[in-house]
Amino acid sequence: MSDFAFVPKHLGLIMDGNGRWALSHGLPRTDGHTRGMVNMISVASHAFDMGVKTVTCYSMSTENLNREKSEVDHILSLVIKYFDPFLEAFRQKRVCAKFVGQLELLPEEIRASLKRTEEQLKEFEDLGRTIYIAIAYGSRTEIVNTVNSLIEKGKAVTEQDFQSSLSLPHNLDLVIRTGGESRLSNFFLYQCAYAELYFSDKFFPDFGERELDEALEWYAGRSRRYGLVK
Repeated sequence: MSDFAFVPKHLGLIMDGNGRWALSHGLPRTDGHTRGMVNMISVASHAFDMGVKTVTCYSMSTENLNREKSEVDHILSLVIKYFDPFLEAFRQKRVCAKFVGQLELLPEEIRASLKRTEEQLKEFEDLGRTIYIAIAYGSRTEIVNTVNSLIEKGKAVTEQDFQSSLSLPHNLDLVIRTGGESRLSNFFLYQCAYAELYFSDKFFPDFGERELDEALEWYAGRSRRYGLVK
């Protein structure tokens, strides 16, 4: 458990820089995505150990699906290759898993694997700890689709109705982006309204437990005013 005064309830991870990490080591980009998958399990597990209740990882955006087919196929294949390590890691932590995004864009084999993972960790759903994996996800599309869905129901759209209808119905407290970029890249824009944003120059495969602790320490020193004066 964390020694920090404040730990975010909901942590977002934009895991950027996997391909560039591989190229910087003279390796194919696919090796970087493999290393990133392993690191995601490690970093998310450590976050739960530190007292975080919900971790949301940006695995693949809808825009990422337009990359070279071989790279996309490799990223998706990691879902199956690391099915058992992922399952075991979060079963030990008693964490349930949810996959969000335009999953219908994924191959049937991948969708089936994601569904099996959710089902096998469903027993922990009421314990209050969840890892969300955003795959084939884009926030703008989700917002438009959610609004249209509520309009079709024939009632006025309130903030409460809108947020509860999103695939991720919780506000983010802290969003960490690795890889040296300083933008959200269509990552849960509504839920990030008052999130603290932490940017790291490290490529994600090099962002480990120590780096996460540094980010959590930075968060603990923030004054979260939500537009008020304190």
